[in-house]
Amino acid sequence: MSYGLLKGKKGIIFGALNEQSIAWKVAERCHEEGAEFILSNAPIALRMGELNGLAEKTGSEVIGADATSVEDLEKLFDAAIANMVK
Repeated sequence: MSYGLLKGKKGIIFGALNEQSIAWKVAERCHEEGAEFILSNAPIALRMGELNGLAEKTGSEVIGADATSVEDLEKLFDAAIANMVK
């Protein structure tokens, strides 16, 4: 059941790898509640996981970023802002 609690909210969800990931479940619930978000994970995890399937299901964009790299995070935030501020 959805109450639209996150309608109009935007964000970035890090760390979804597959259906067993907590971040995956968070993304599913956020989508059900009306949130818009970008999915991100480390480039190696993008190759190993199933994130593109979640992105398709939720209508989200996937942007790879290593959360331990300031440069990657800056690029992610810039891309997220460009994507979400329309």
